[in-house]
Amino acid sequence: MNYKPAIYFLLRYLALYLVLNTLYAFYIDHYEEEDPLTLAITRQTAAFLRMFDEPVSVVQVTGSINVPLVRNGVTVIEVYEGCNSVNVIIVYLCFLIAFRGAWKALLKFAFAGIAVIYIMNVLRLAALYGIAFYYPQQLYFFHKFFFTGILYAVVFVLWYFWIKNFGRWNTVNA
Repeated sequence: MNYKPAIYFLLRYLALYLVLNTLYAFYIDHYEEEDPLTLAITRQTAAFLRMFDEPVSVVQVTGSINVPLVRNGVTVIEVYEGCNSVNVIIVYLCFLIAFRGAWKALLKFAFAGIAVIYIMNVLRLAALYGIAFYYPQQLYFFHKFFFTGILYAVVFVLWYFWIKNFGRWNTVNA
């Protein structure tokens, strides 16, 4: 069997992942308080919740990297940098680029996938807010396992569609 395509895929994936994750780490380390991406997704989650007449607000706490979602003056959840979906997006993009395909299709599929992942994350944060408020004893399970599993299942489905419709199992010469 010829393992070269698989090995080159893994090498491309790992190299891209290391580069993008390192760049993201430099970005995050630049902030002593909440970063703009985490603040943005927290504000968008609050706006989504307010569409259902939920009395939620975003509070920036001086010296904190977390962004609280507050209901009537009480913090319901705090959104941390790891909850802004950037790491999931990095994993998603590294796979697409490493698996290869036509650049035009790659760009379209990458942007569509990023949008899907980001929207799913806003919905995840909104659901975690509701769980934390109404069923706080269940928050750990839903945060750590349930929604993480759903988010990665969506990523796997996106990868599957990429492989089946646009990606090509590339050899060294491609």
